[in-house]
Amino acid sequence: MSKVFGIGMHKTGTSSLGRALEVLGYQSCMGANTLRAHLGEKKLMTRLFAGNYAEIFEFADNYSAFNDLPWCLLYKELDAHFPNSKFILTVRNEQEWIQSCVKYFKDSTSVFRLWVYGVPNPLNNEKIFLERYRKHNKEVAEYFKGRKDLLVLDINDEDKWDKVSSFLKKGKPSASFPHINKNH
Repeated sequence: MSKVFGIGMHKTGTSSLGRALEVLGYQSCMGANTLRAHLGEKKLMTRLFAGNYAEIFEFADNYSAFNDLPWCLLYKELDAHFPNSKFILTVRNEQEWIQSCVKYFKDSTSVFRLWVYGVPNPLNNEKIFLERYRKHNKEVAEYFKGRKDLLVLDINDEDKWDKVSSFLKKGKPSASFPHINKNH
């Protein structure tokens, strides 16, 4: 089974996608918590800021699906390190996205968000967050242009199961597509 990387930014349905991949039989690494527990926060962030991903890739050998941070920003390196992988870019309306970020993160600080945006939280930094969101989505589209190993999935689409199942060549489950963190 080839690896599947959910490379949408947080608050784009990444948890829902992670759960959907589990339903399809993948062993999913949901976000950074498991990776953080394995390496430790300080070591993980030191590696990310330095661009030293060897231990992160070694950890990734234990899973078949990934989503959210830091995976979404490492798509080029993951593509090179794990050939024949599939990538799913989850997106949503950018105004809904920034509102969700502000509502969820408020003024809490995070070294992960500092790594991604250059600022630790979205409150009063909405423009910076939106610019990074747009840049990420544009760069992903450019990188995968003309390739068949990227699915762009709007998390508000009604036919998510059809798209994901077809893309991964898996049978469509009878259950509804998961919807995690509905209020964010």
